[in-house]
Amino acid sequence: MSEKQKVLVSPLLAVSTLNQANLIKKLILSLGYDCEFKSTITIHDINRKDTYAVLWFQLALVEFLNDAVFPYIYCNKPKAIYVTIEGIPKKPNVIASNLPRLEYIANSEFTANCLKMVGMKVIDVVHHGVDMDLANKAVQSCSLLRQKLMNQFKDRCKILYVGRNDPRKGLPKLAKAVGILNDTRPDDFVLILVTEESAKNLFPKKNVVFYAPFGSLDYFKVLQLMASVDYLVFPTLCEGFGLPVLEANSVGTPAIHTWCPPLTEFSSKEFNFVYDYVEEKTVSAGASQWWLFHDYPPEFLAEMMDYAIDVFKNDKKQYAEYCMKAMEHAEKWDYRKVYRRLLKHINIEVS
Repeated sequence: MSEKQKVLVSPLLAVSTLNQANLIKKLILSLGYDCEFKSTITIHDINRKDTYAVLWFQLALVEFLNDAVFPYIYCNKPKAIYVTIEGIPKKPNVIASNLPRLEYIANSEFTANCLKMVGMKVIDVVHHGVDMDLANKAVQSCSLLRQKLMNQFKDRCKILYVGRNDPRKGLPKLAKAVGILNDTRPDDFVLILVTEESAKNLFPKKNVVFYAPFGSLDYFKVLQLMASVDYLVFPTLCEGFGLPVLEANSVGTPAIHTWCPPLTEFSSKEFNFVYDYVEEKTVSAGASQWWLFHDYPPEFLAEMMDYAIDVFKNDKKQYAEYCMKAMEHAEKWDYRKVYRRLLKHINIEVS
């Protein structure tokens, strides 16, 4: 290229998706292009001489994509819209908009199916990715943190939750599961929380430690923490992807989670500890979206946590094999592998 060409990216400003946007940017930069994040991309931005391609990475709802409609339709440069959603957009909103005129790349088959139900055109599915180089650095640099946790909690199994406290994350179910385990094996585990302070009152005080507010730790420190504990627990009812499971696996930490879509698309029963849901139901999430909940009794989660604790304490060899398999599996989702397919949609080839 005689002149360095630029890719404009409009990223969804949420913690997990912004991390993914940064990986996409990292890959674009490594291929010799420039990359600029813009909250809103205008026709003027697109028509700039140095603009090579445009990528929107947004939640697939009218209020997030409406500003992209006109620039997308009239853009004569390589372009793509990469989307996520935790359920089904409300159809009247979609019908009354121009969203059916656009083409979308979904971050999971689950997202794709939800969009197709309301007439939105999905042309591809590209899963999210992890940075395995960064994950390996987190593993190599976490010895002091790991030792600190071991000194603090001795031989108890350390189970970590990282995420927000909202209705779809399942924290009340996790709290009830902890209560059950407090009655049955009170000296064998501790739950470490990185979440919003509003969640504190949900949990019993025994065997629960509030480590840090969600969003207060930088991404590398979160990976180090994931690498320093024994399990990640992810009690979610509803996700567009479910990235913490994959991130935990990338540092060799097995996850405890519901066996529901879209987690079933990239997780594995071979080394993660999973339990079934009993009901799929829609729950209104404001005026724009129906969350698609995968509901389960907290006893299912407690039972699987109990089994995971038992493996950790009584079968160290098996536990070590699970950790190794988790990291090997996560290699398949290294961002340099999964996002090459996304970049093809904006005419950028990854060798």
